[in-house]
Amino acid sequence: MPKTPHYDAPSVMDQGSIWILVAAPSIWAAHFLVSYWVAAVYCAKSTTGALGGLMEPRWIAVWLGLACIAVIAWLGVIAVRRYGGVFVIFEEITESSERGRDKFIGHVALLLCVLSVVAIVFTIIPGLVFNEC
Repeated sequence: MPKTPHYDAPSVMDQGSIWILVAAPSIWAAHFLVSYWVAAVYCAKSTTGALGGLMEPRWIAVWLGLACIAVIAWLGVIAVRRYGGVFVIFEEITESSERGRDKFIGHVALLLCVLSVVAIVFTIIPGLVFNEC
């Protein structure tokens, strides 16, 4: 039986892995699903209006959103410190080295963190605007 070659692939938490690229959008997706799921269940139970408007789900979504934003901010700090990410939109990263790859991962991760925070804020806005289910 032939042996497979051994590759020095980074683990999930090591520098050079791409876990940080999917973490922030995954947190936003989880916030989106949980927020709308809580609001849907709450509104379905209050068909007669006995439970009131969206007051309780609104604050659940806001507090959950703030917690998610804090975790995404922590991921942004990792992107800057560990990977050397900068928030410059038109920066060219042309280095063909491990440092260039890390800088690219940090740059993309930081931009995804910003995009995910904006998406969480846009997820919270409807609950703050509408008072009824």
